[in-house]
Amino acid sequence: MSHQDELYHLAREIDATVAAVERAATSAARDRATWSLPGELGSVTVTGAGELVDVSVDVAAMKDYSAPSLSRQLLLGIRRAEETAARRFEAAMAAVRDEERLV
Repeated sequence: MSHQDELYHLAREIDATVAAVERAATSAARDRATWSLPGELGSVTVTGAGELVDVSVDVAAMKDYSAPSLSRQLLLGIRRAEETAARRFEAAMAAVRDEERLV
């Protein structure tokens, strides 16, 4: 195989790897993580990219919380959902790196 052929095949391999990483990153960024709030209060959902997409609060359960306590629970839920989504995103990227033998 000529040097030019080797370079061509290497470039094709790099393009395929980049495409696989882009597909995995896009998919992981769209993946959603939902965190349940305590006491059947509700849930929060974020995407793998960290975008808050849903906050669901049970109005009846909400009455058991003071405003400061409710805001703390919502903020904690959002943080936990973001952490879960970030871990999933990193795991997806690690799987692609391992599969494609990227460093």
